[in-house]
Amino acid sequence: MDVTRQQLIRSLQDRLGARKLVWVGTRGHDGACLMDLPQFSESYAIIAPLGSVSLAVDLALEEISAQRVDLDVYRIEDDRSQAAQEFRRQLLDSLTEPAVVVAYRPSALLSALCYPRSDFVSYMGMFHERQATFEHKPWVENELRRNGIPIIPWRYFAEEDRQRLEEKVAAGGTLVVRANRSDGGAGLRIISNPEEIGEQISDARDGFIAATPLLEPHIPININACVFRDGTISLHPASIQLIGIQECTRRRFGYCGNDFAAIKELDTNLVLEFESMTRGAGRWLWSQGYLGAFGVDALIHGGKVLLAEINPRLQGSSSLSARIDGRMMRADIFLCHLAAHIGLPLPSNVGLEELVQMQPGFSQVIYHNSTLGSIRVERLDIENGYALELLPASNITIEQNATVFRAIAPGSVTRDGSAVDPAILTPMVKLVPASTLICHASA
Repeated sequence: MDVTRQQLIRSLQDRLGARKLVWVGTRGHDGACLMDLPQFSESYAIIAPLGSVSLAVDLALEEISAQRVDLDVYRIEDDRSQAAQEFRRQLLDSLTEPAVVVAYRPSALLSALCYPRSDFVSYMGMFHERQATFEHKPWVENELRRNGIPIIPWRYFAEEDRQRLEEKVAAGGTLVVRANRSDGGAGLRIISNPEEIGEQISDARDGFIAATPLLEPHIPININACVFRDGTISLHPASIQLIGIQECTRRRFGYCGNDFAAIKELDTNLVLEFESMTRGAGRWLWSQGYLGAFGVDALIHGGKVLLAEINPRLQGSSSLSARIDGRMMRADIFLCHLAAHIGLPLPSNVGLEELVQMQPGFSQVIYHNSTLGSIRVERLDIENGYALELLPASNITIEQNATVFRAIAPGSVTRDGSAVDPAILTPMVKLVPASTLICHASA
């Protein structure tokens, strides 16, 4: 029997007891999905504070540093600035009393802060070095192939394979190359001549890169899901992804948002294939000891659904997915992630076909700093029906490729994820570069 959202919230309240709930995210604003839990009292993030007066602490690193970083490449463990040290100190001070920590993704920082205090701090996530194994794409992809899941046909090339890769490119193929570990499209590029190969391999932290033919045309799709302790899997709203939108990013395969309405137009058989793929990936994750939220990126190409990658964490789509679940009074991905780690059972087992048809149709478009330098922003006094989120304060410098804001739209904004409705490109924000020049961002 399905458990309603309110029933799950009451169960979580009982399990949390007198302990405070602490959100540690890349974006503080994503923690809004935990506001239904009265124990939620503190939020720490890299960018975009939640902005709730009901929280005892609502802190973002950018408020200390006055700088918004590119989340796709930034790691706080590598940041030795005074601002980062102060942020870590305040988070450490927070964990000196009974607390439950929920995070966007595991990290060495969380492991260092939580595990030494495990007698009174409960971390609802995986040990970061264990989770990192699920980010090693060749291992994951080979395992999933053995389980019958269709994968994009990546081939792997080490430095010693340079000649073989050069011959493949020289033969006339335009290839997509990918670093082994990457976020938001930052590690994906196109090469069309052998001279570009050296730079790609030298950028590969693990000593190799993956390459595949450019699969065109295609439709990128995404889903949020959660693995529970007994191996059951909850599914959450799916979407068509926005990838490489020129007005939103300089990166050819940069992640730019999600359309939860356009996916309703997909053929039913493709939706069922995507569900089978997601559940199969979730079962494999569970067999390897994985627990909690995960995501699946896939491409529809040639009438088939091909897995692009598993995201062993919450995702950029998770916040809006959760709000859509909330409108349907369903347990969302954040609540399910917490429930899975706290030991509660699967609340609902709705199939993807039914979920896609009943989910309210919203979209999000995420705009990045596509200029050649750092900028600041000022909001224009224009109303066009779109809600702006994640917009930084006017005194914060936004690095190149960092998020400027996201726009939430009612209904669909795309057909295939490669372009968006021009209506959502109406200027709403003024960008002020470090120079005296002024330009406009679209929204």
